Amino acid sequence: MKMKVSLYSAVLGALFLASCGSEPKTEEKVDVVETSVQDVEVQSEEEFILPSTVQIGDLFRNSGLEYVDGLALDPQRASNYNTTFDKYFAFGAYWTDMTYCVLNQKSQEARAYMKVIKQLSSDLGAGEMYSDEVLLGRFDKNLDNNDSILMILIEIDERTDMYIDDNDQQEFAMVAFVAGWVEGMYLGVSTSDLESHTLMTGRIIEQMVILDNLIKGMNNYKGTDAKLDKVLSKMEDLYNFYINIPAIKNVEGSISDVQIPTTDMQLLGNKIIDLRKIIVE
Repeated sequence: MKMKVSLYSAVLGALFLASCGSEPKTEEKVDVVETSVQDVEVQSEEEFILPSTVQIGDLFRNSGLEYVDGLALDPQRASNYNTTFDKYFAFGAYWTDMTYCVLNQKSQEARAYMKVIKQLSSDLGAGEMYSDEVLLGRFDKNLDNNDSILMILIEIDERTDMYIDDNDQQEFAMVAFVAGWVEGMYLGVSTSDLESHTLMTGRIIEQMVILDNLIKGMNNYKGTDAKLDKVLSKMEDLYNFYINIPAIKNVEGSISDVQIPTTDMQLLGNKIIDLRKIIVE
């Protein structure tokens, strides 16, 4: 099975869970189409495409979660990740955490994460992705401009996708994609009240619909790495729990409007947190 995966599509989408909630200026706003369950489309038996960065991101940008110091993965832990797959997972998680800082105007923290991301890409033989000093200079100078920095992140995303396609780096993209998505979901459930149905819990539930496709993508690499297999098993456990929640099994209408009972929502949150622990261990 072939997966067309944009390395940061789910990552940036999930990260808008933590955005400050402000609308972009009219002249810079990007037109998007609201995603639904049907938008996570299987193109054929051989290929499927996940929603784009901006599509998912637009759904979260008004969620309004605040930055919580110390919640994201410590950049100083980067030296602990020694194997190729450890670095793949760390890369995705750190990209999400960097964006979490950017969107909450934590400039110094964002710079620290970008430094780690550059080093990991270099370690993985993909340093070319972050070799454009002009683009990185724009990133650094615009960290306090929420509208401009978003457009720069999207540009970095696009250039990274081109590198991945040109250099057949789909394994890297898939694993980092999963790690970034999980990190974003972790930030969401860790900073949300899961005891009542809110806009945020609705967005978390909505993001769960792409997990099946992420599992399919990861299955392409099953058996190549022990940690990947462990993560995949936890992803399957999370998905099976999710689809068997009665409110999800009997859903009618928009998935984000489904009101999951508090106990089930808390269990879902705990499973996401447990999955994240394996990824960053």
